Amino acid sequence: MRKILVAAIAALLPTLASAAPADIAALKAYALRALPRCSENKVTIEALDKAGPIGFLPYMVTQTSSDATCGKQTVLLYSPTTQQILLGSVFDLAPDARSVDVRAAERAMELLKVPFTATAAKFPLPDRIRAVSIFKQTQYGPFAYHGFVDASERYLVIGTRGSLLIPPSKTLLDALALQNAVRRGNAKARTQIIELSDFECPTCRRAHLKVEPLIEKNLSKVDYYRLDLPLFEHHEWAVPAAMAARAIHKVAPAKYWAFVNYVYENQEQIGKRKFDDVIKEYCEDRDINWPAVEKVYRSPAERSALLEQVARIFDNGVVSTPTYIVNGQIMGFGPEGSFTIKAVKDALGVK
Repeated sequence: MRKILVAAIAALLPTLASAAPADIAALKAYALRALPRCSENKVTIEALDKAGPIGFLPYMVTQTSSDATCGKQTVLLYSPTTQQILLGSVFDLAPDARSVDVRAAERAMELLKVPFTATAAKFPLPDRIRAVSIFKQTQYGPFAYHGFVDASERYLVIGTRGSLLIPPSKTLLDALALQNAVRRGNAKARTQIIELSDFECPTCRRAHLKVEPLIEKNLSKVDYYRLDLPLFEHHEWAVPAAMAARAIHKVAPAKYWAFVNYVYENQEQIGKRKFDDVIKEYCEDRDINWPAVEKVYRSPAERSALLEQVARIFDNGVVSTPTYIVNGQIMGFGPEGSFTIKAVKDALGVK
């Protein structure tokens, strides 16, 4: 998905018209805080001399890093009227009389080569943009990508929505709905760390084995959250494992973190078995009420809530695991994670 979105930026450029410049320094500062922080991170921004979504000035943001997995190009749309910012990818929609729902679904199908449906909100947001949800069917139920269409209904924007007047960190934390995360540590700590991870992801395992001991030793110094981000299109048992974690947290919350440790420490062996058998055996061996866990584990409503959580995280530009958010700043993990682990240590005040 990310490669397709980035590639689509180039296709947009010939369709964009000139517009007066805004405060480039302020927009660059916003982009720096909104994008993941990477090793030797550099961000440039330049105005585009083509027209795009009505009411917005378009800019190209280019991020480079010594971490090849972290650089990207993205479009920043800025409204001089409301200070609203959209940061992401812009797609042109077919200029015909069909409904925006039909045209947005068609564009998504062209990009991802699978069937989609789309629904645009009836009531507009500031600058007359409308939220749009683009649905596809998965083996776990419908999954939605979210975006916006402009007042002309000629452009679809997939990305984050914020304001130049509000720190991106606040917008991000509000959007993630942390009340749904599993929390531990010290709620009054000055350091906040959020983990977004996938139980089947090998890099998440390596990250966990390095980060978990740091957190465990410094719980008094950190307000720590964990949200599941199962990349279900790539990992066969990521959703069942996330569902199991949700179930254990509801039935036996004191045993949640032990389950997280167990999965990462035994990831390779777990992958050789049916996950239904893994979780049943795990609960029975540890005196966890399996019938109660199974009820949550197989709940369609809980599964739908998990997919909504994944969609919400994707909406905020996080599409890879593991991702750590340190004091409101998304960190690019990279192949080894040394940059992020150093950021975690620095935040905790340890070496």
